[in-house]
Amino acid sequence: NERDMIREIPGERWDWRDYPGVSKWGSFVDGIDEFDPLFFGISPAEAMYMSPEQRLMMQYVWECVEDAGYGGDTLKGSNTGIFVGCGPSSYTSLMSHLPIEAYSVTGSVSSVGPNRISYHMDWHGPSNPIDTACSSSLVAVHRAIEAIRGGHCGVAIIGGVNALISPDVYISFTKSGMLCEDGRCKTFSDKANGYVRGEGAGMLMLKGLKAAQRDGDAIYAVIKGAAENHGGRTTSLTAPNPNAQAAVIKRAVEDAGIDFSRVGYIECHGTGTELGDPVEIRGLKAVSKDLLDPAAAA
Repeated sequence: NERDMIREIPGERWDWRDYPGVSKWGSFVDGIDEFDPLFFGISPAEAMYMSPEQRLMMQYVWECVEDAGYGGDTLKGSNTGIFVGCGPSSYTSLMSHLPIEAYSVTGSVSSVGPNRISYHMDWHGPSNPIDTACSSSLVAVHRAIEAIRGGHCGVAIIGGVNALISPDVYISFTKSGMLCEDGRCKTFSDKANGYVRGEGAGMLMLKGLKAAQRDGDAIYAVIKGAAENHGGRTTSLTAPNPNAQAAVIKRAVEDAGIDFSRVGYIECHGTGTELGDPVEIRGLKAVSKDLLDPAAAA
């Protein structure tokens, strides 16, 4: 909608003025503290210990299932799987003033989020949190595709959730030079000086194409292929590897069985950093050279 969602860190999170030199910018979900626990059969006492990530996950999975036309008990007892990109929650730092209760751990551990949903919905397929940092939700897609292809589940909910609850990560990432000072990610620009953190939640339902067509589902998009790898040992723990990036793209193209010359759009990681952007471009150039000019590659 051509709206800029970046703003100063709202006061109800923390006062950025207390942390000189730390980025004061981000994208934030309004009403992140709002949750109707009774709708999900959760007591208010337990809900108080649930991290915002778990709350958002439940709300958006429910909305996703409804949007797909499978609301209520339609999928109850099925082998529906769930794969959600999520990491450690800093909500525990806000709960330090509360007494330790039976809900203290289940409300903050990332593994409980998807499992809480599988429990509530009575789903019997794989129920996995995926934490691979920036690639978490994409890896969740890949794992879901593998599970569906392998017959481990007929339907899978995939997605990701991120909440910015405390300044801890902001401080660390600012010191490491990852965050920009002006709150704007300038991807592939010579003025690139870091990225901006943001909150969000998104969920999708995946099914095999033939099954979706058979069931008369509304199909928003088709995933033809997917691949996953790791950069291995590079110049540092957080530095990307252009050769590995080229390899995983080539593997995905092969898995999709498509002609690379027909690719008309590529969505990039686009960190907006001096280190990450050039590596990503080099990886894409290597793929183009190999797949569009086989003679040169040989």
